[in-house]
Amino acid sequence: MKKKVAKKKRQTKKNKISYEVKLVKRKNKVRWLCIERPTGSIITESEFEDEAQKVCDIQNKYKQWENQGGIVKHLTLGKI
Repeated sequence: MKKKVAKKKRQTKKNKISYEVKLVKRKNKVRWLCIERPTGSIITESEFEDEAQKVCDIQNKYKQWENQGGIVKHLTLGKI
């Protein structure tokens, strides 16, 4: 009798998520935003570019939210 071997299906990545830093002027103050693309969610807002860039670099390296289609809504600061 032959044993049935279960085949593993590979999960394909549906979304290519990336993160970028963008300079925005809000209420006469300059802010750096870390934005998730293609969803347009604002991840963090900072007065300094290096702080926002650090968050973007970590997110681009690990992409821990890619399987869920992006960072969940209640963890973001809004959309662009």
